[in-house]
Formats: sequence, structure tokens, C-alpha cells
Amino acid sequence: MRRIALLLAALALAGAAHAQSLGGPPDWLQDLSLTKAQQEAVFQIFYEQAPAVREALELLAVDARLNSEKARKLEQARSHALEDVSALRLQAMLEVYPLLTQEQRAQIVRLHGNE
Repeated sequence: MRRIALLLAALALAGAAHAQSLGGPPDWLQDLSLTKAQQEAVFQIFYEQAPAVREALELLAVDARLNSEKARKLEQARSHALEDVSALRLQAMLEVYPLLTQEQRAQIVRLHGNE
């Protein structure tokens, strides 16, 4: 039972670390040679949603004294928090897309069209 609790805690921490990487602009935006104005606008979009991302990530905090009921609730909270972060990220990218030139949009398709 203790090993299961430790495993769940480790999985939750790994999920939190992964989710934190979801909080900022995707790395591939750097491949688009954004203008200074575009960089500032992208920064502003992600900066404005940072508090909501932080709040969602706080739900991923782990209680070291897990039992099966707490583990189930933790997994539900983690799942909801990741859904919230994913929704915020999608919203941000929908705001970023209009900032891009036609060439940059085409470059996204070339670089990431199969994903």
C-alpha cells in the first residue's frame, strides 16, 4: 500500500512538472522568427493567463500521506487541472494565431502538420 501511495505521488509530481511546461508559449514559436511586436504580444497573452495556469497547477500539490480515497481524489484533481491548463493553452494559441503572418502560419504547417 505504501509503495502504491509513493508511486501515485511520483506520478502526480511528474504530471505537475509536465503541466508547468504547458504554462508558457510552445517552444516551436521560436522557430517562426517572430518580430519584436509579435514576441511582445505573445508574451502578454501568456502573461495574462499565468495566474489561471498557476491556480490550476496548485491543484496538483501532493499530500505525502495518501490513502486510496485521497489517491482517487488526487487523480481526479490532477486530471481536471491538466484539462484546465490545456484549455488555457489552446485559448492562448487561438489568440496568438492572428498575430502571425501567412508565411509563419505556413511554417507551422510545415514544421508541425503531422502532429
